[in-house]
Parts: sequence; C-alpha cells; structure tokens
Amino acid sequence: MNKKNILVSLLVLAGACATAGAADFTGRGVFNFKSDSGCPFSALAGPANECNRLALDDADTRAALDSAVHTLRFANPRSYGQKTIVGDVLLQGTGQSRHSGQRVPLTFHALLSRSGNDWSVSSHAHSPVGGEFSDIRIDPYQVVVIEGGAERVVLTPAQIAETLSRPSIAARLANEFLQVRDNRKGGATDADITVGLGLGRASKSVARAHFHAPGAKGSELSEAMRQGDWSLELQALSGQIPRQVVQRDLFLYGLESQSLLLPLMQRGFHKNEKLVLGATGGKGYVRYDGQQREFAGADASARAFLQGSFIGLVLGWQQLQPQTPVAKKTDGR
Repeated sequence: MNKKNILVSLLVLAGACATAGAADFTGRGVFNFKSDSGCPFSALAGPANECNRLALDDADTRAALDSAVHTLRFANPRSYGQKTIVGDVLLQGTGQSRHSGQRVPLTFHALLSRSGNDWSVSSHAHSPVGGEFSDIRIDPYQVVVIEGGAERVVLTPAQIAETLSRPSIAARLANEFLQVRDNRKGGATDADITVGLGLGRASKSVARAHFHAPGAKGSELSEAMRQGDWSLELQALSGQIPRQVVQRDLFLYGLESQSLLLPLMQRGFHKNEKLVLGATGGKGYVRYDGQQREFAGADASARAFLQGSFIGLVLGWQQLQPQTPVAKKTDGR
C-alpha cells in the first residue's frame, strides 16, 4: 500500500470516530465494549454489560467502533508475507433452542487476517447447547475493513445471525468430531468437562476443564469470585494442542505477561500439564508446573475466559444451570 492510500485509510478511520458513541483503538491489546443484547452470564458481566470484545494482535492494526450505527472498522497499512491473524471481534447474544425451547447464550467470533495487502475473515459460533436456534438476539454490528483506501463490508448483521441460527454443512461435519463429556457424578455440582476430538470410541481426549466455586450460584457467583475461594483448572490431555492456539488464548485472557507462563508461550502445553487460576479469600493466584504466584488479575482473566471461549461458556453454563446437559459447538473450530 503506497503512502497516499495509507493516509486515506487513516483519514477514513479517523472520520469514523468523529461521532458520538465512537471510540478508536490502537496498539496490541484486548478491548471490551457494551453488549446491548446482554452477556452470557450476567453475574460475571457487571452492570455495564461490557462483554463484547475487540482484539488487536499487533501495533499496525487500528479499529474504530461506532456503537450508534453498530459498525466496526479495521485498518492496517502493513503488508504481510503470509496469512496472519491481526484482530478479532466477539459478539454476545442469545437464541432459542429449536430442540428444547430454552433460551441459551450464543457467541459469534470472527477472526480477521491479512495476507499481503488483502483482508480475509473466518467466523464461527459458540453455544453450550447444540442444534439450531431461532429468535436470535445479538447487537446488529457490521464489520468493515479499509482496503486500498476504500471501505469493504466483510460481515453484515444478517450473516452473523445466519451463522448463529443455522450452522453450515462444513461446520456440522466438523462438529461431529468434537466431543464434550460431562464428568459430574454422584450429585457433584462443580462444572467439569472433558473435550475430545474424533468419533465415538475413536475420540481422543484433548483437554479437561474444571471450575470450582463452592456454594456460588446465580448472582452470588460474581461476589464469590471477587471475595471468596474459587479455582478454574485447565489440563492438557494431549501434547498436540497447537502452540499458536495456546499463545493466542494467553493473549486474549490477559495471561501472556505472566513470567510463570513463559514456557507455555514458547512451546505450548505438554501432556497432562495444568494451568490454574483461582483465589483464596479473594486474593488471586496463578499456578503452573508446581509453582504458584500471586496474580491480582486472576478474577478478570477467569471472567473473560468463561464468557469468551467455548470451553468457558460450557463451564459457566454448567455452574449456573447444573441440571442442563452440555452439548457441542454450533459452528466452526
């Protein structure tokens, strides 16, 4: 992209932020903004309902949010030698299960990538209950990229609603290979799942996740995490979890700066390794590889994970509605 087009892109982006309800985001980071459609777990979201997410993976990506017209614009003047994720958008909503009639949380997640000077977008949806959904309620955002000095719409509200309500054929096939097992037995109330890949007995367990917040249900959960005792444990049951996936999750959930987790950033998980976030008497900690350190951000990281990831969404659903069986993703990876 030449200097003239770079200047045009930046001017377009700046103009998008000149209206009320607009904000400009720059630099590598994760930013939350309000969901008018509510959050997966109101007990965790807080009164502002800031559970929608915008992430910028490098310093060359900029984004403009205009909540008044529900538009997100992305610009990036850099040319990339290979396809590279440069940002993402996560929107929270709900839908009514066509199978049970129950209203459940739905999450739409879009990854924005650059290859050379070109943009591409991949998207998928998460839900703690499988199947198709009707009466989708999600903020009607469109996603726009600035390409060659001009705007291009890469996601519309209609496309987002379609992804949430009717998974594609490819997504349905991929979904058959994702297995989620509820590990609770004998009246256990802790959220506890194993995630596997494969069909039937050929399924290979990949990860186990366990959330322990004794006695905390409904609106009590937020206060219990802020002042009480709780833990969120993630265990790798395979050494084949891609390192890039681990690295990006540490970035998204505010953990990449923890020196204790440097081995995870460098090489990913070894089989049977555990990462634990938790608190004792409201004092946060992070534990890994037999070591534990104080971590004031444990509460915020756990909340972000429970609301923003597929595994977290299932755990949170189990914790708040333990009578409901878990299911699979509704779409995508």
